[in-house]
Amino acid sequence: MDMLAAIHRRFSVRSYADRPVDRALLERLMSLAENAEHVSDVATRVALISGVNEVKRVLTFMIGSYGLVQNARHLLAGIIPEDSEAARVDLGYVLEQVVLEATRLDLGTCWITGSYNAERAEDALALAPGEVAAAVCALGYPTEEGLGRLHTQLIRRLAGGHKRKPLTDIVFSERWGEAWSPDDADPALVTMLKHARLAPSAHNAQPWRFILRADGLALAVVKPMFIDAGIVMSHVSLAAEAAERQGQWELHLRDEALASACKLPEKAIAVGMFRFSNG
Repeated sequence: MDMLAAIHRRFSVRSYADRPVDRALLERLMSLAENAEHVSDVATRVALISGVNEVKRVLTFMIGSYGLVQNARHLLAGIIPEDSEAARVDLGYVLEQVVLEATRLDLGTCWITGSYNAERAEDALALAPGEVAAAVCALGYPTEEGLGRLHTQLIRRLAGGHKRKPLTDIVFSERWGEAWSPDDADPALVTMLKHARLAPSAHNAQPWRFILRADGLALAVVKPMFIDAGIVMSHVSLAAEAAERQGQWELHLRDEALASACKLPEKAIAVGMFRFSNG
């Protein structure tokens, strides 16, 4: 499965088969995490929690929350050395690379940024002082039939995970609010943006907005959801590479010059600029 197909195929799996992931696949994912590209100089990392009881213990921060994710044998835990906006952006960027590789390997995943017990995750991983488990991601073989499959489909519908804003609502030309159309745009660019649009976000809020400028693709968020910003940045990078529209992210968190150039409204927060390397 190529990366564009993986981006299309990925969805939040909430019911898992009753077997652990093969050790070789886990090692492959952890190796990718260790060598993943970053978008900041913050040393974020990904750790693994395994075992039904261990996973269940972490996913019971809210009453009944474990029922939203059934039978997961593993959690990918996103670890940041400090709780900062840049660290959360970087974490989203790194961990989503692992999520999409897991999809390529026919594994299921589910991002969890709220309904888990961070302290229990940190205890399970014996984290160093100051380190924070800023997000976890369920990992396993999806349940393919019966009540488990129905459970995943139902929760996905209730969460609105099947819905996405149209490109014309999230992509602007040169400045905020200026209409952009994919009709006459570079097909590679359109491919990249279509696959960025499929990125997951907390509560399916889709908080990101893109401004296509002569000097690159600017990213802003309309809510301070910085892990989600990192996730969509990962989609941009991977889809751009697959579409042969390579480039590089520059982090510009709350950059007033970028906000001014893009005419961002007060509600929007500048995040970064993707500089194209091939015209």
